[in-house]
Amino acid sequence: MPLAVLTQTPDKAQTLRQVAAKVDAIPEIRIHSNIAASAGILAGLLFEKGFINQVLRREIMQQSVIYQEWKEEFLQEGEQRGRIEGRTEEARSLILRQRTCRIGQVSSAMRSQVQALSLVQLESLGEALLDFTSAEDLSDWLRSR
Repeated sequence: MPLAVLTQTPDKAQTLRQVAAKVDAIPEIRIHSNIAASAGILAGLLFEKGFINQVLRREIMQQSVIYQEWKEEFLQEGEQRGRIEGRTEEARSLILRQRTCRIGQVSSAMRSQVQALSLVQLESLGEALLDFTSAEDLSDWLRSR
């Protein structure tokens, strides 16, 4: 059933509606939600999400085990990205403070360049900063990246 919308039917929207009607007739909720979610994922290749949510009830699709697994994975990935972004921001802030203490104020252009660095680059800059004696050292380091 989930593959039906991908077939060579003349009216794919009507085919999705027919799939939804057949899915609604499935009595076992787990099978019902898994098939609805599968149909929704495949329908996403052809239709806008609003239409899919209108035809295939979203709350049913959300009960799918695969939907639940993906949701959990997305949440974990988001949390991991948040932690990395937090570490990057902390490193950026530390580098900027160290730079100011070590070599004094530098231009806003250089400051912007430092703020655009990745976490790995910031860690490298943090080590190199110990040897800097002037803003020119920072400028040279940034040019070499």
